[in-house]
Amino acid sequence: MLAAGDIEQAGLAPADRLMLAYAEKLTRAPSAIDDDDIRQLHDAGFSDAQVWEMTYTTSIFAMFNRMADAFGISPPDQLLSALERP
Repeated sequence: MLAAGDIEQAGLAPADRLMLAYAEKLTRAPSAIDDDDIRQLHDAGFSDAQVWEMTYTTSIFAMFNRMADAFGISPPDQLLSALERP
């Protein structure tokens, strides 16, 4: 479920769902991130260092994906096959 992007059906803890929702918002609409997003993460138990790390990790993966897209680099077939498994 998670590999397909279905956060709600993946059986994750609420804090983990919030973290992934934050990562999605940061990826799709980074300028929309505001103090309330950070407050929600803190309220869920994430420290400043953890918020920084999830922001950094999300951002660096976005950069890697954009570079791969720009240069036409595709994921290996083995990875694609693994993501299709239930």
